[in-house]
Amino acid sequence: MRRLLLVLVMTLLGCTPEDFPVESNVDRLRVLGITSNPADLHPGETAQLSALVLDPTRPGKATTTFWIGCDPDPFNLNRSVCADPAVITDPSKLGDMTAPPPGVKFIGLGAQAFYTAPRGIFDVLASDDPRRVLGTVGQVVAVSIAEEVSPTAPMEELRALFAKVQSGEVRSLVSLFRVHLSEDPERNHNPVVTTLFVDEQPWPAGARVMMKPDQQVKLDVDASDAAFEAFTASTPAGPEARTERILVAWYSMGGRFSEERTAMREGVKTVYTAPGTKRFDPVPERRTSTLWTVLRDTRGGLSWSEFPLFFCDDALPAPQLSAVRPPAQPGDELVVEGVELGSVLDVIVDGQALRGRTNSSGTTWSAPVPSTVTAGSHAVVVHTRRCERLEAGTVTLP
Repeated sequence: MRRLLLVLVMTLLGCTPEDFPVESNVDRLRVLGITSNPADLHPGETAQLSALVLDPTRPGKATTTFWIGCDPDPFNLNRSVCADPAVITDPSKLGDMTAPPPGVKFIGLGAQAFYTAPRGIFDVLASDDPRRVLGTVGQVVAVSIAEEVSPTAPMEELRALFAKVQSGEVRSLVSLFRVHLSEDPERNHNPVVTTLFVDEQPWPAGARVMMKPDQQVKLDVDASDAAFEAFTASTPAGPEARTERILVAWYSMGGRFSEERTAMREGVKTVYTAPGTKRFDPVPERRTSTLWTVLRDTRGGLSWSEFPLFFCDDALPAPQLSAVRPPAQPGDELVVEGVELGSVLDVIVDGQALRGRTNSSGTTWSAPVPSTVTAGSHAVVVHTRRCERLEAGTVTLP
């Protein structure tokens, strides 16, 4: 009934469901993920924490994340100061964040921080206590702020900024993250994207995904076989052998996904519709955007990947290719010759996009060949800003 009423209201307003913001649309200050490397810690080890923080409302301006770590509870009873709901909604409940209370540490300022598991965290437990293997969590509060702060900012400046955050004068987001700590020899690892598929074809590494306005493409990602890790789960019936699942969350700064969440290798793929004629989802002025995938495995491992998008323009002149010249020796540039080469989007060699430039007359496009491109004979493919795929010929690389 509620869904029917919503549809009726939208119809009366002349709107469709696609006109309304969706969770996958990055249109404000967002934290899409926090990851720990390594994914699991043993006592005494240190993890590097990273956050994917985005704010398209402030293009070209940086955000800042303050990281606060709380000492873990070896009994895993969620008794950490950081677990207090009042702290999550208002981190100022911790007191002066520049001089935190006992059990709380200021562990980083910026996109990264470091969390160290206490060396003797499980000393209060018997040597054969199963909780040593089941583990506990180190809780971290990350406060992401829509303002750039220097790592060398004096305490007076930080206190003034914290006051603005508390009053709402500066936009902020609070995220709670848990670092898994245990003595379990079966260590988890973060899953990592190895391949992006566009309409079921592997997309060249580093190449911009080119789409026409309102075009729909099927998207998928894959990881290595090793990312689907086998592990032993503790269940009421006893230990059980399992294999991890990997879940994929999709995000972009425009367009729509048919499925905002998918499970890798389980048959369901998402269809992405590019921005275009919809009044609430126009093509960006610069015709560029970004696609993000956030991978989570079923034991808490997490990583993300970023893929650039380009929305093509048929009004641009069509490039005409005449020749491609390979580098004479390692370190030299590959050169594509022709006319109207200002409409070149990417040049693909050995499954990789080269980063190059067009001369002022638009008659040559040149780029250094990275060391990741193998020596030998390779086809050269040109992607254009008109969404064309042109065969430029074959080159032999030294």
